[in-house]
Amino acid sequence: MRYLQILLIVSLIAGCAQSGYKQFYKPYVDANTLPDVQLLKKGEEPQVFGTDDFDRDIKILRAKRYIVIGQSSFNGGYEDTKNAAEQAKTIGATIVLTNSQYTNTQTTTSTLFLPDNKTTYHSGSVSGSTSYNSAYGGYLGSSNTYGSYSGSSTTYGTKAVPYTTHQRRYDQNAVYLVKSTQKVRYGISVADLTPEKRSEIERNTGALIDIVLEDTPAFYANVMAGDILISVDGSNVRNAAHAIEVMKTSGNSEYSILKVLRNGKEKEIRVEF
Repeated sequence: MRYLQILLIVSLIAGCAQSGYKQFYKPYVDANTLPDVQLLKKGEEPQVFGTDDFDRDIKILRAKRYIVIGQSSFNGGYEDTKNAAEQAKTIGATIVLTNSQYTNTQTTTSTLFLPDNKTTYHSGSVSGSTSYNSAYGGYLGSSNTYGSYSGSSTTYGTKAVPYTTHQRRYDQNAVYLVKSTQKVRYGISVADLTPEKRSEIERNTGALIDIVLEDTPAFYANVMAGDILISVDGSNVRNAAHAIEVMKTSGNSEYSILKVLRNGKEKEIRVEF
């Protein structure tokens, strides 16, 4: 009976579980609305990779033309990354980066009320004797009677069973990506200069080239992530937004000249389209 109670407790706890990768998924964009992307095909399995540095590995994948479309983040009992793969199938992601870190062990004491029905069995025997007399008190004779009986009765109730569970908890994260097939002109991603970077290079204007996409004009021209873009075809760059605007309108159909700051020195790079 004790074994059955334990099984019931475990099944009740397990029955309440829901995938955190699904429950706590936060979409950045619906991949189905993106132009020129490779979504997970029917019957295809997503690739799941563990990581100890999301920023580093996301940059590597972005350079390979992958786009982050959403993420899951939660704290709870450890979940197999198969659950992250299932969520990837739901949203069409082809690659998932996952990470889990132990945080604490949670102890919970609760009471489970179980049926407590009791059945009592009864049995026994009875006997009796009878004397027969005449109307005037004379003894006529006697008889003896014997019998047995059996039966049962059931009482219905509940029993309180205390139980304690110990759960190791983890911070668990997953980032979901799809690959872009969109044709780009330069193949670079830029960001604003941080105050620290401005102080380091001793200038306020320019934009940090943080990603260089592989197999693009900028990649083959040897533009490097970490370069500071300071001008495009002679037009000085003020910040990241201005750099994007200038790159859209400058240059010609054959090439463009990017001036960058690399290792403290200015360098002109010819990017051929």
